[in-house]
Amino acid sequence: MTDQPKKNVEIASPVLANHRRELFAQLLVQGFAAVDAYEKAGYKRHDGNACTLAKHPEVQVRLEEIRGGLAANPLSRTFRSGVTAESLLDEAEAVRVQAMESGQLNAAVAAIKEKGVLSGKRVERSEVGGPGQFDHLSDEELRAEIVREVRELGLVLVESSERKHEGDCSKK
Repeated sequence: MTDQPKKNVEIASPVLANHRRELFAQLLVQGFAAVDAYEKAGYKRHDGNACTLAKHPEVQVRLEEIRGGLAANPLSRTFRSGVTAESLLDEAEAVRVQAMESGQLNAAVAAIKEKGVLSGKRVERSEVGGPGQFDHLSDEELRAEIVREVRELGLVLVESSERKHEGDCSKK
């Protein structure tokens, strides 16, 4: 493969056809280093290949599209300001320590809860819709509806290697 960019690169579709490249682009926008995004996207860790893929014209176009969408959405400004889950965890820990030192236990508990949410150890749930609104759907119909909604938002589903379901739409 040549390191020269292709000259006739078409504008990428809303989601890249290669799901690993799409995930790689999304992770770059979220602030991951290229080599970390490359590995998290399912590739074998390799500094050179990560940098090469980050410069690929298809990925560059997709990065511009994602950043353009984020810039248009005022709720997504945190992505552009370099805020990551790790930075929020660090800030929550600093708040917890300061709250404990000053004897403000309610603030410390709130910081601990926030750390739990950010780390994925604590899940806050709220019901959407009326009671029983989704009872008529089978598990597969509900899963298909969730997948449809996620794709409509322009997000990519990544299946965990720990939990796989028969009939998943995200088979590799």
